[in-house]
Amino acid sequence: MRYRNIVLNKTEVLEAKLKQLENAVNHQQPVREFLQVIEDAKEIIGEIQSYVDREERSPGFEINYRKRS
Repeated sequence: MRYRNIVLNKTEVLEAKLKQLENAVNHQQPVREFLQVIEDAKEIIGEIQSYVDREERSPGFEINYRKRS
């Protein structure tokens, strides 16, 4: 995978966002903070999907193919 390190880094950032949400719950933070973290996480997921889509596809058998909704 050509973008392996980038994707791994993005998943680490995504894990940190989940920890942020856990902390926000534990400290009863305002809803707007939850929504901001969720939007950031969605953006990161989109970036990861973009990197995966850029990977070369195997001829005859496509393991990276997925339908986008």
